Amino acid sequence: MKSIIPIYTLEQFVETNNFELLNKDLISRKVDPDNLDCIELNFPAKINSFSLLLVTAGNVRLNIDFQQITLQRNDIIFLYPSNIIEFLEVSSDTCFQNLFLSVEYFTNLNFQMNSQEALDILSNNFSKVITLCENSALNINHNFDRLSALNNPKNDTLFNREMQKSIVTLVMYELAGYVQKQRNPLVKTFRKEDIALKFAHLVGQHYQTRRDVQFYADQIYVTRTHLTRTIKDVYDKNPKQIIEDKIISEAKILLLKSGISINQVMKELRFDDQPTFTKFFKKKTGYSPNVYRRSLMNA
Repeated sequence: MKSIIPIYTLEQFVETNNFELLNKDLISRKVDPDNLDCIELNFPAKINSFSLLLVTAGNVRLNIDFQQITLQRNDIIFLYPSNIIEFLEVSSDTCFQNLFLSVEYFTNLNFQMNSQEALDILSNNFSKVITLCENSALNINHNFDRLSALNNPKNDTLFNREMQKSIVTLVMYELAGYVQKQRNPLVKTFRKEDIALKFAHLVGQHYQTRRDVQFYADQIYVTRTHLTRTIKDVYDKNPKQIIEDKIISEAKILLLKSGISINQVMKELRFDDQPTFTKFFKKKTGYSPNVYRRSLMNA
């Protein structure tokens, strides 16, 4: 079955926000107290791009798929096209830089990585928060500003795109090198976290068809008891909760689209019938799918 989950492209994002850009495969934007109203809270969305979000002041609370994350000053997170992003709260003094890169643009950068630690920050389909030192945060923030300036049509020159590509590559190498240097204190790679990352990745692949915890335990080659204990330690939720939260996140995204019937949503998420889906959705959210959809329209 072809997925009907809406994926917003960078082009749609540019049109919605009326950005004027030389290169629409790359967007670098700054959010600060003067334009915080551009952030729509409690609105889960998926955008077909890689992205970086660097907080330079204040606090940002997000949902990344099923995991709630709070970012503070000098925290940066790398996000993937498969992630569902929902802003929950931003402090009144919040400032952050957001860099979006189209999938084609990012994959054509052709990074040359020699260490597994460096490669991990770029290749694992799971978001990681890195707390940068002051110097690295300033460097990356400065490069985001340069990318924004180079993408302004008023600053068009013959080599703008080449300079942009060089700066993006520089940012990614700075991050990868920082992770490699710091090792375990910043990005945990212990056995427990490895299992949790594998589980999260598998849930993203199979949540529609496999909701039994034993399936995921078998895929990771651990017992169900060990998987449950590990996931509880890392995420403070049991595996079943995480699988169900992923389904609810996708259901909410689908229900945002008025052109998709609730029956279609039910079929996309592989429920046997609409009453079963309605019961599941209401148990997790407190609302039936119909009521939830009407509340979005009236908001």
